[in-house]
Amino acid sequence: MLRESKRYEDISKDIIDIYQDYNIKSFPLDEIDICNKLGVSLVPYSSYVESKEGIDLLVKQSEYSFFVKASSETSPTIYFNDFIASAEVKRFSIFHELKHYIYNEDSRYEDEDDLAEFFARYFLCPIPYLIMKGIDSENEIISHFGVTYTVACNVISNIRSRKQWHGCSIFDHEIPLLKQLDKDAYDVFSSIIEGGDVF
Repeated sequence: MLRESKRYEDISKDIIDIYQDYNIKSFPLDEIDICNKLGVSLVPYSSYVESKEGIDLLVKQSEYSFFVKASSETSPTIYFNDFIASAEVKRFSIFHELKHYIYNEDSRYEDEDDLAEFFARYFLCPIPYLIMKGIDSENEIISHFGVTYTVACNVISNIRSRKQWHGCSIFDHEIPLLKQLDKDAYDVFSSIIEGGDVF
């Protein structure tokens, strides 16, 4: 689905705000810690292992994960399938659902799923940070950020698309994130950009 670039920019700004508000500084991200900081409960499908019907209902809702808004009795909650073998898939699924939480959406609203995927990719692998660090291969992304090969390929595609339109420029709203994640690398990178040596 074709989206206005402003939607993606707004999402990236919100993610950067979260990084700053909760002083997130290291990779791979700890999804449990971040959900705790954001006040989101995480419930693994295995919590219902005593009930075959319970597991079936969860998987019917979603094979991977889903978000349930807060009610008068419960906090906002992400249910996730911990029977999936890959920690990387679970991590991505949880961050996908975090988008629905941040924007107060029903996770069954599939029209927003492409944006939830972008949200998860950008949160797990911030594009300006990858550009600054010169990370530009799938294997580097997988090892550094703890994501799947498919996610890494999509991140590479996002990087290439951005470089096609903007080169290695960093937008003003991204500078605080880069300084927070690695001030020394940012100082070197910004001096190279100003010298025109990156392009």
